[in-house]
Amino acid sequence: MPRKLVAPALIVLAVLAIGTLVYGFARSRPAAPATSTGPHDWVTVTAPVDGIRPGPDPASVMIHVTLPGGGPGCSRSPRVETMSETPDELATAIHANVVFESANSAYGGCPTKQPAEIPFIAAAPIGNRALVLNTEAWHRTGATFARCDEFLGCTPPTDHCAGAWVDRAVFDLDVPVKHLHGVRDVLACDGRWLVLDVNRHVGDCPVGNTSCVPPAGPVQRVVYSWDARGWKQENGTKTGTCQEIRAALPEFPQALCEKLPPRR
Repeated sequence: MPRKLVAPALIVLAVLAIGTLVYGFARSRPAAPATSTGPHDWVTVTAPVDGIRPGPDPASVMIHVTLPGGGPGCSRSPRVETMSETPDELATAIHANVVFESANSAYGGCPTKQPAEIPFIAAAPIGNRALVLNTEAWHRTGATFARCDEFLGCTPPTDHCAGAWVDRAVFDLDVPVKHLHGVRDVLACDGRWLVLDVNRHVGDCPVGNTSCVPPAGPVQRVVYSWDARGWKQENGTKTGTCQEIRAALPEFPQALCEKLPPRR
């Protein structure tokens, strides 16, 4: 009788052992990534504005934007909202936000870009008013619109020696915006030529700290000529003397050259 019970007992033990191995193997394998089949969580974000063109009537424009694409949930509902056009602003600017909705563009799920145009209608003819879209100003330039310059604004000064033009030239020297005025001395400017002495070490002092004495350092003398785009930096000089400048730039006026002080 006992011999007849051995085989069933061995079978039960074998099944339990195999089950234990299968369970352990299943636990050691990484779980498959979960796939979400639920609805997207849409959020409203700012749309980058690429351009503006006039619309079908004087109070309208078409705003060109580039939106993320290439996947579900990338973008939808581009629109203009939160417009501000109070009577005090009618003569100067119109403020508005350009936005769209996105569910996963921030997570790398949108490998492509897709263009879109958004109509915008103001309460009154736009005329020469600036359009401030997402805090960036645009102005009318003939048949189209262009971005207003960071330093020159929407109406660049007619005087080429104006501080805004000089600020723009100094910024191109890779000088931080907060130090644009402190690091430069305007030595000469006649609207066609501009000469600056730039001491980058002045930037070592905190803005507004008049008691700070910047460390001594070389002063760079920079010569600019005017072209259609603004001040263009010419070749630098080692000593910055009048003779050296005119040797490199014979067209530089002698009268302006004689006004230059010795370089510090």
